[in-house]
Amino acid sequence: MQINCLSFAASFSPVLSRTSMTSTPPHNFSWVDPDKLAGLALPRMKSEYQYLLDNGIKHLVCLCEKKPPCYDSCPELQLHHIEIVDFTPPSPSQIDRFLSIVEEANSKGEGVAVHCMHGHGRTGTMLACYLVKTRKISGVDAINEIRVLRKGSIETHEQEKAVVHFHQRTK
Repeated sequence: MQINCLSFAASFSPVLSRTSMTSTPPHNFSWVDPDKLAGLALPRMKSEYQYLLDNGIKHLVCLCEKKPPCYDSCPELQLHHIEIVDFTPPSPSQIDRFLSIVEEANSKGEGVAVHCMHGHGRTGTMLACYLVKTRKISGVDAINEIRVLRKGSIETHEQEKAVVHFHQRTK
């Protein structure tokens, strides 16, 4: 059974309608590089997608096995799907693809948000690789910084190794 997210939300609140939609921060949303790159948990409602748009984010990178629910409710938000199995690290080519998306979007003044299910493991790994590239810091320093900014990030030893290997590959 497929649920229309807008109709579902509107059925619980008379305030919500197709012409009037509030924006709500997605769970675990935070900027890692203001106006350029943010991390978050899986968005589930149109109001969360609207929040991204309202904050200058034009690109959403999904790292889950499946695309997020209701992602097509905001056609102005471009979805990029990089499928990574939960609790596993991204491959070098997946990291490169993610960083290319961010670089291209940022060159046009467009923000990017990246998510996995809870915004910790896969998301934290990609965010740490971004810091390695943009701040020219070590993989260990990037992991530590992401963990300060986003508690619980980078959940497995393999994900940590992916960040360290990315740093070694780009030195």
